[in-house]
Amino acid sequence: MDSNKTGYLLDKIVKGDENALRQLFEMYSHKLFHLAYYYLHTRELAEESVLDVFTAIWKKRQTLGHIKNIEYYLYTSVKNQALQYIRHNNIPDEAQLSLYEIEFIPEKDNPESTLLDKEYELLIQEAIDSLPPKCKEVFRLVLSGKLKNREIAELLSISESTVNEHIALAYKRIAGYVRKCYNK
Repeated sequence: MDSNKTGYLLDKIVKGDENALRQLFEMYSHKLFHLAYYYLHTRELAEESVLDVFTAIWKKRQTLGHIKNIEYYLYTSVKNQALQYIRHNNIPDEAQLSLYEIEFIPEKDNPESTLLDKEYELLIQEAIDSLPPKCKEVFRLVLSGKLKNREIAELLSISESTVNEHIALAYKRIAGYVRKCYNK
């Protein structure tokens, strides 16, 4: 995202511009939803946590002028909101949905191609699900969060080199998993 535009929007939000808040929400809500979904495993709670963060931003808008990186602030806030939901046991135990929903656009509009795309999508999902928890978390942020590795490291309280190691491991394991399945 353009940091000038987000800074401009934040300035307008601080001054009480609801339209600027709506624009910021439209810019980030989809990516923030995926982050919340990673932790909460339910669509409803993920959506609710994102809305809670934007509601809190609006309520305390006059005190937000000091924020230098609104994107990092949003990601951190959503992560913290999701963790707060978990701490308060608002997460149903039976909620075990996929970590990463991949959207494929079929090259051909025929049933065979559609079936193959769906099989490949499921295979990639299985590969991602087989990653170790911390590796999966880093990979998830890389794929949908579009944060820089340095920002992911700060968000997860790990070193940037550890983030890089997790990313390399994730790609290696996913490729190995796919190769293994296709060589059966």
